[in-house]
Amino acid sequence: MRKHHAVIVIGGGPAGSSAARTLASQGVDVALIDKAAFPRAKLCGGLLTLRSRKLFARIFGEAAWDQAFEYEADGIRLFHRERCLSEVAQHGALYFTCRHHFDNYLLSLAREQGTTLYLGDGLASIDLDQQVCRLQSGQEISYDHLIGADGVNSTVARTLFGASYDREKIAFALEMDVDRALLPREVTRPEIYFGVVKWGYGWVFPKRDTVTVGVGGIQARNPHMKKNFEAFLRSVFGTMPPGKIKGHHIPFGDYKPTPGANKVLLAGDAAGLVEPITGEGIAFAMQSGYYAAQAVLEAEASSGRVPALAAYQRRHKEITQILDHANRLRYLIFPQVCERLLVKALPRSTQVTRLHLDLMADEIGYGDYARRLGVRVLKGLVNGRFF
Repeated sequence: MRKHHAVIVIGGGPAGSSAARTLASQGVDVALIDKAAFPRAKLCGGLLTLRSRKLFARIFGEAAWDQAFEYEADGIRLFHRERCLSEVAQHGALYFTCRHHFDNYLLSLAREQGTTLYLGDGLASIDLDQQVCRLQSGQEISYDHLIGADGVNSTVARTLFGASYDREKIAFALEMDVDRALLPREVTRPEIYFGVVKWGYGWVFPKRDTVTVGVGGIQARNPHMKKNFEAFLRSVFGTMPPGKIKGHHIPFGDYKPTPGANKVLLAGDAAGLVEPITGEGIAFAMQSGYYAAQAVLEAEASSGRVPALAAYQRRHKEITQILDHANRLRYLIFPQVCERLLVKALPRSTQVTRLHLDLMADEIGYGDYARRLGVRVLKGLVNGRFF
């Protein structure tokens, strides 16, 4: 027998849980479908910024933030290869989580609000004309609205557009979780490494018992990324650590200008909503899932006079304007000439590093960040120094 829900959400990550929780809190009959049984493994650095914390409070209300993460840091260290260029302490909080825990926590909050869950049974296909989702088990579920929050390899996006991402623009990341005991030194703050890949960076993120080590950059510019990652691992640990290297695509700023079609909306990585400078995706996933749910609520309240896609696009622009700024800013950071200037400038002052942390905390806007950074880069080009 075919089942029906007013809204179906595909994907149980931060975007999907945010959408489902928001809809269920307003009494909407919403179902969430995911191919995995939770908790499930999810490859991700697990950085949660103050922007993430603010959005979590906005979307999940009184739910406990301290259950969402396992490690907190108060600053950052910036490197060029093995040389530390800048370190800032006691400048706002950065939080780190393991996604198998974080995603399961958010999903439990959506469930508590009344979301119906279909877990361990992935989406096989969508009949857009009949508004029916067919699951891998053969079960069919019809919908009035559909929200695709099923990641960078989104089945929903492929159904709508024929491809889930642009192969010429997509980024790729390699990561490994390593026991803290294997580190030759203590890591208490996140570390960002420039110069280890092209148009990207490496990272070492502290967790409670492990560190997550990774590199990420535009795939087309990094044909030897695995070799570069192995060299990076040896530079961090002194030898090749035990563990499995895992990889995944990241839509570094390559968002979909039209995030859906008709009564189908895309959120999170499925919509390409990852910031290409900081790599932040969790915050924008939660925000876009929340906005997609609000758009559905607006469409239903208007009895269809306001299409859900139009209502979503108005809200969606708030995120894509940020990504547009970040996409332009890449040209002040990643080209080799700018990288050389940053290497010279960062040891002289912590102003740029603090500016970056303010951006991640959502304390300054991307336009302000771009103006301040642009002035410093131009000064560097003119006289060889930033300050």
